[in-house]
Amino acid sequence: MKRVNSACRYLFGSLAAVTAVSSAAPMTVLANVSSANFDMRQQVVKLTGIMEVTSFREEVTRGDFAKMLVNASSFRENLPTSSVSVFADVPAAHPNAVYIRIAASQGWMTGFLGGVFKPDEPVTYRDGVKAVLTMLGYTDGDFTGDLTSSRISKFNYLELNENMTCGIADNLNQTDCMNLFYNLLKANPKDSNTIYGAVLDCELNSDGEINPVSILEDERKGPILVHKSFSVIDSVPFSSDDANVFLNGVASTLEAVKLSQKASGFAVIYYNVKSKTIWAYTTTGWDTDDHSGTSTYVLLKGEIKNIYYKSSDVITPTSVRLEIDTTNSDDDFYENAELDDEGYLTIGLDSSELQYLFSIYGTLEVGDEVVLVCNYSSGTYTAIDAIEY
Repeated sequence: MKRVNSACRYLFGSLAAVTAVSSAAPMTVLANVSSANFDMRQQVVKLTGIMEVTSFREEVTRGDFAKMLVNASSFRENLPTSSVSVFADVPAAHPNAVYIRIAASQGWMTGFLGGVFKPDEPVTYRDGVKAVLTMLGYTDGDFTGDLTSSRISKFNYLELNENMTCGIADNLNQTDCMNLFYNLLKANPKDSNTIYGAVLDCELNSDGEINPVSILEDERKGPILVHKSFSVIDSVPFSSDDANVFLNGVASTLEAVKLSQKASGFAVIYYNVKSKTIWAYTTTGWDTDDHSGTSTYVLLKGEIKNIYYKSSDVITPTSVRLEIDTTNSDDDFYENAELDDEGYLTIGLDSSELQYLFSIYGTLEVGDEVVLVCNYSSGTYTAIDAIEY
């Protein structure tokens, strides 16, 4: 069985996931936007759950824009289960009723005379400018003279207009909204030094842009141990439709994962809801073209024989000693592992989370069977995750 450099495996998997969720690249983009920058922005707004670009020049309705605003806010975490009719033309059963209600109550959008919202009419650039400035904490009191002109000046000063070429009365299409929300994520709220996107776990790279790969990393959940009699897809909170699947770091299928899981006896999975991506790791089913390296990422199953502590610190464990179940572990671990006289393997515990898990306050103790997800380097294993078997 081949081993994969852990850094490469994770990087390739993440980048492949980003590529896999991409829609087809636009045939034409604005002259001042590179296709790479366009695709990056498209991925960020999708992975954050704000919107998905399905038609680059299709106009966006006011109702759909209200949904985007809520998706770009902390309100999306606690949506009401039912709605009431706030505007005469938005019944409680309207698909965007909840979002329109929140957008209006927060002052991001307003209705029209007669108590109507006009949810099916296109949203304008003027609407977008007011909405994002309000989300950043600006009120009417922050502007002087003509409100619209003053808002536009502030909007441009904050570079919220980057890659946008709209006139004040123009309707916004999906590409415009993509740029608008991407720029919002990068901007600092009023009187704050933290980007607005922090609320959605975004962070800026050294070049001042938001990396979609970092969003995937922030939102990756796991590990989950899935025994061979259980389904991998039933262990994640999304369906198999359009799922991106990786097996031991290589693009794969759910069927291949199932076969490898059955042969191994179990699989360890991580997943990302936003990109519908599953990373599955087993002890078999490796791609023969994988690259081996000195820093590996392997699964080891075994019984805990000892938990070691420093003599000066009897609370925080530093390593764990395992009797390895060679039948259900990566089958060549012993070729390089430094086993002790009893044939046991000592594995380091570097993270606070794992140290707690194996401490007197945690749930793992001597005699328990565990699966450890480990990094390997020069005969030494370091656990990065642990699951009770």
